[in-house]
Amino acid sequence: MSLSKVLLTILILVAAVVVAALCRSSLINLMLPSDSRPAAVRFDVQAVTAEEFLRISDELKAEFNRSFAHVSRFSDSGITSYEGPKTCLRCHETLEVRDAVSGHFKQVNLMDNLTGSAHYRFFTTVHPNVYGFNGELADDFPMGKINRPCPKPGSFAMTAWAEIVVLESGDTLSEGCGQCHIGGQYQAPLGEMLPYYRTTGDEKAAIDCLICHATAYDMGLKQVVVDENGRKRWGQDRSMRAALSATTPTAQACLRCHQHNFGGDIYIDAVDSSYMESLINTGRQRPRVKHPGSKRGTPYSPSWDVHAAAGVSCLGCHMTEGHYIARGTRTTTLMANDLPEVEVACEKCHTDAPHKDDPERADYLNEHTALVACQTCHIPFLHDDNVTMRDFGKTVFEDHPGIYVYDDTVKQAEPGSGIVYRWWNGDATFLGNPIGDNPNGADLYRFYTANHVWPEYDSYDYEGWYERVMRPIAKSGRPSKLYAMKKFNGRQHIDLANMGPFGGMFVPYNLPTYYTTGDPDRAASVEMDKSMMEMMYGLMFKYYMLDRFMSFMDIDGWNKDSFEDVKRMKNVEPRWIPNDAALEISHAIRRDGALTCGDCHSLAGVLDWAELGYTAEEVAVLTVNPLE
Repeated sequence: MSLSKVLLTILILVAAVVVAALCRSSLINLMLPSDSRPAAVRFDVQAVTAEEFLRISDELKAEFNRSFAHVSRFSDSGITSYEGPKTCLRCHETLEVRDAVSGHFKQVNLMDNLTGSAHYRFFTTVHPNVYGFNGELADDFPMGKINRPCPKPGSFAMTAWAEIVVLESGDTLSEGCGQCHIGGQYQAPLGEMLPYYRTTGDEKAAIDCLICHATAYDMGLKQVVVDENGRKRWGQDRSMRAALSATTPTAQACLRCHQHNFGGDIYIDAVDSSYMESLINTGRQRPRVKHPGSKRGTPYSPSWDVHAAAGVSCLGCHMTEGHYIARGTRTTTLMANDLPEVEVACEKCHTDAPHKDDPERADYLNEHTALVACQTCHIPFLHDDNVTMRDFGKTVFEDHPGIYVYDDTVKQAEPGSGIVYRWWNGDATFLGNPIGDNPNGADLYRFYTANHVWPEYDSYDYEGWYERVMRPIAKSGRPSKLYAMKKFNGRQHIDLANMGPFGGMFVPYNLPTYYTTGDPDRAASVEMDKSMMEMMYGLMFKYYMLDRFMSFMDIDGWNKDSFEDVKRMKNVEPRWIPNDAALEISHAIRRDGALTCGDCHSLAGVLDWAELGYTAEEVAVLTVNPLE
């Protein structure tokens, strides 16, 4: 065969594969309910004159006291308007990245790199440190924010994406999971969860590049808008001002979404409020709902964290491979991880012998690093708004802005209450329990105690299950260290036809109904009318995803036949998670005010030595302050 025929054959085969992939994506989207399919989104495009261009660039330089490289790049290229990713790809079609494992540089397609990331897909499939209650590794399975409930609004991303809450006053609020996503579609990227899906052109064109890359992004535009087709989505700042300020993401840019969970929606740092942009600029016409109660109680801002005070950016610790961002190899709750083999740890900068300034105590303190994590001493307390017990089944009315919200029944910030201490090897259960074992080898320590046992399982042998299933996993993992963690539990409506001894399937709430009526039963029932909830209880979801999802809860399969009962709130009721979760905390690091020897080595200290697996004889020795 001639070379030309060989090349022609190859081109035909490549074209066939591409067409098949595109057709597959179209078929997958057709399987979704019509209100959950991606579509072409029309964004307003701002074109500027030469005079306006110069004025904007001068204003940016004066406001931020720096020059922005994209000013000259846009000027040289004659770019006078920003049209989203289309404009970015004129120069950035490919990207040179350093391989996070080998360290070698390589060229990647920028859009493929971006749409394959957790920040776009809202999930990853590799989870080498997450175990189901059945003892199986929850790996090779799509999991992340896209299919796990959010403990702030109490909803699923696949249903509560972009909602408008209309108040009695006539004012409107914006709410939904889409506010923390870089896409700009009418729904979460649901197709990505299915095999061989290729992100469509409409989905790529709607991506919000600037919410991460623009120094001057206007969070007042990040609110729910209604398009001409009647569908709701989240607005974006696609102004030339934002585009000209594009740069490597700063800490302030990351915190437009992530401060939401670190420090909550209420606290504003008086020293530098730039770390709380999204909490100050909540939206012009339809402000975003500000949720009371901080999920982790660890703000990343100069008043709270020594690294923020020193100007350390998020990417200074969280290594990147293009748009893949390392989260570290240890987590109890953030299941999505772009780079699961890449560590994020204090020791990478501070070594395992960080104490040098105090000659009298340095050696003694450095001996602790083999068994005690840095965070354990250097996160001495949490923000006052930290929530430890959140009850979605009970609402309270907030005069401002005039909505009902969940009842945060317990808020604790102190060590020993809001902060708990656990042996942890970096692995976790399916519901946020840190897996670990006492390094002394004793079998007195158990990280799962089921202190909110459901009545259906009051005779379940949790201790026997632990010894049979979890003890071997804890012992076979990495060496455990003592970690400070944030205690959390939530009470939410549960489908009791899909439950087991460790919990069950959450029933999400319709947010407008919840906020305006304060009736959780009604809000849960209304949300079941969403088309994606009916699909979730359908045959495809059962066999593709939910049978396996439930197996990690140690439940034998997904009961799809309870759909109508749940709609009528039959066999549904709010329940606390059987065991309190312990969320990893690694921000709000303090040097001044860190715990001292006496805070731990004392009978009145912050540690429950018996709970950590020590005998009475060992406790007697450990509770003597060695430096007194």
